[in-house]
Amino acid sequence: MALDTRSQRLRANPTSDWIREVRERFPVESTLDEVMTRKLDNRRKGLEHLSDFTDLAERLTSYLRQHTGQADLSLTNLKRLSGGASKEQFTFDLTWKDASAQRVTRKLILRMDPSESVVETHRLREAQVLKAMVGQVPVPEVLWVDPDPHTLGHPFLIAVFLPGAVQPEGATKASGVGQMFPEKYRKALSGQFVDHMAAIHTLDWSKAPLSSFQKPKPGTNEGTRWALALWDRVWEEDTFEAHPVMAYAAGWLRRHMPVTGKPVVVHGDYRGGNFMFTPDLQINAILDWELAHLGDHHEDVSWATMTLTGARDDDGTLLSSGMIPRPQFLARYQERSGLKIDPQTLYYFDVFNAYKFAVITMATSLRAAYGKRTHLDAMMNLLTGLGYVCVATLQELLAQGPPK
Repeated sequence: MALDTRSQRLRANPTSDWIREVRERFPVESTLDEVMTRKLDNRRKGLEHLSDFTDLAERLTSYLRQHTGQADLSLTNLKRLSGGASKEQFTFDLTWKDASAQRVTRKLILRMDPSESVVETHRLREAQVLKAMVGQVPVPEVLWVDPDPHTLGHPFLIAVFLPGAVQPEGATKASGVGQMFPEKYRKALSGQFVDHMAAIHTLDWSKAPLSSFQKPKPGTNEGTRWALALWDRVWEEDTFEAHPVMAYAAGWLRRHMPVTGKPVVVHGDYRGGNFMFTPDLQINAILDWELAHLGDHHEDVSWATMTLTGARDDDGTLLSSGMIPRPQFLARYQERSGLKIDPQTLYYFDVFNAYKFAVITMATSLRAAYGKRTHLDAMMNLLTGLGYVCVATLQELLAQGPPK
């Protein structure tokens, strides 16, 4: 169902009044409101806001010299990476004096926002949760973060580059979504995959420096309410068409929010393709934390085990994230985490995640490609087709209803 011309015009060129109205209708965490509002402000600027990396090496060197106080610091081999559906990524070699005053050269990675992303996220949040997870699960070491968009044109963080693979050799799934792991990979990685999620969810985040995160109260649905408002707002800002299934799902999700007894750190995109492993099949990094927030553990469990992020083996068995059947995943997760899985709450987040996936693929991906503000416009256009699969899945889930 096409939106009227005025609605389309406001999404393509939002006015201050429309931005204010959207912010009031969909209250989200303050740091997320910051980046989402900046996205709309930038959208009004048109082509003048497109990323320009012609002098990136010079600007990055200047930033690092200023923040280390080392004028003899050297940056070489700056290379733009392919892939990364939501972030621009570059690797480079940096030679400088480390904390022990020894002159070292290390390969680093720069992660920064494109002009408009498939998901708008906050670099300080990403950096803080990565630092909180050190010693809990394997993560890249963050060295610098700058949430200010003026230094390099977009907010960014710099971390130590880790070698490894994110997909099996010969894999064909660009993002890792729906990737089937061969049997030897499944046997080696599936247990680690579950155990690391359990470790994430059992972190005592009250002792972690997560100043950029709002803290939901135990025994409420605050975390889920904030998370749902985020995707409702993204749909409102980015969609090209009204859709009855999406409208019905949004209403259903608002009416049936479960209470979360003990909020946890939710990764937000925990699946195949978002962890790295070594040649001997040991997971050496959990990646892509930009959607992390505090909420209900069922959200991650559902995302990692739902049909849309899974793959079927030769017998037709659905394997969660292409590795392990859902019943086995749930059993091991509960054993390792001590957290229970409630079937009705899991169903709620299956609906929630199908809705979220549809928002990303049907609305935001197409909007970013349409505005020519992404480095992966061809991929973003292709993702739109997946969006209709997400809506079909959403419709099936709602028709099926929760478990009795």
